[in-house]
Amino acid sequence: MVLQYFNVLNELSNQAISSLNIGAFSASEVLARVIIEQAANQFYIAIDDGENAQALLKASKKLVHSNGKRWLECLKSKGMTNPAANERIRMGKELTDLFNRLWPNTPEYPGTRKLFELIGWETHYHAHYVPLCDSIHTFSDDMVNIVSLYNAIQSDETTAIEFILAVKQENKRLAIYNFVIATALRCEALVNVFNSLGYQDIITEMTPTIDTVNQTIIRYDDFDHSRIDDCQ
Repeated sequence: MVLQYFNVLNELSNQAISSLNIGAFSASEVLARVIIEQAANQFYIAIDDGENAQALLKASKKLVHSNGKRWLECLKSKGMTNPAANERIRMGKELTDLFNRLWPNTPEYPGTRKLFELIGWETHYHAHYVPLCDSIHTFSDDMVNIVSLYNAIQSDETTAIEFILAVKQENKRLAIYNFVIATALRCEALVNVFNSLGYQDIITEMTPTIDTVNQTIIRYDDFDHSRIDDCQ
């Protein structure tokens, strides 16, 4: 499972980079959120002897079952049917029952906030993950900017043009920042995996790159904090 997470996270990271390269900043931010979330899962299932991975599998199939039931209830309330809903319920229950028999004493998998707390990422949850969960993080900000831009155009065209350029630059900066954060957390999860396996040589090899990523984050944060100070 840890290896599968590595493959998935590698795919997500490559797609996020591709999105940044073509200026698809909202897409990159969505991918950054998923990278952070899945890196947290990878981190958590690698910190014990397999019980956390069992809990993840059980929680996944339990969710399939409950989602199927809610879907079927919705269909019935509208006088509709769909065999896929029944199949989702059947498969979810069948696999949930199987995992319960195989691992009867496995505890429940934690919810997202608790998961971040358990791996020491509570600050990252509030600072980075939650804002990225605003569907597409820049969407609500962009709506505010569009309204402000409309008002600026009415009074000063030069100011409006400057505002457009500033918004575009900020969207790019924020998308890159969020991806760098996601990359740093992914690296932290990988270090945890390699440490549990005793692969210290790989950790040593990764360290210079991790340091570079962390220094980049520090520069971004310093810039943000300086702007806050200027506004006060």
